[in-house]
Amino acid sequence: MSVVAARRYGEELFFAADSIRIAGGYRQEHARVAGHEQGKLFEINGMVIGSVGRIMELSFMQIFARNHKPAATTAESVLDFMLEFYRWAKSKDESFGRHNEYLIGIEREIFRVSESYLVEKINEFAAIGAGEDFALTAMYLDKTPEEAVDISNELCIYCSSPTHVVRVPAGNA
Repeated sequence: MSVVAARRYGEELFFAADSIRIAGGYRQEHARVAGHEQGKLFEINGMVIGSVGRIMELSFMQIFARNHKPAATTAESVLDFMLEFYRWAKSKDESFGRHNEYLIGIEREIFRVSESYLVEKINEFAAIGAGEDFALTAMYLDKTPEEAVDISNELCIYCSSPTHVVRVPAGNA
């Protein structure tokens, strides 16, 4: 559940995510309170990371990414980074399993990482999560990631506002 969208505009990266959080069959309303909104989209260690899936995995990624990052901006290096992350997370909690998808921005590149180890370099735009189809359609029609997530929030029952944005302007690494 959720949606994260990303787009490259020349040398600028633009990411957006909704803020829904679900526990069991219920929406957690406290996720809409200021200060709780950056759970699925964050900047860390020269990267922008957006994820949909289980909060445990994303929480582990936030800790891991503080002092780890891909060695280069290639799909192979991102895959190595993810494999290292999964080994590290499993060493912290034996019950850890791969469930999330990711959009990772690093040095002007965007990568999509599926839960099945598929790593794709994104040339223009991408989206992940329950609202993915709405967001992809919106960006195909020249909407920004923020507008695409807003549309997903309106049309998909598994997405919810507010929309959170991370922009990496040209010239920032």
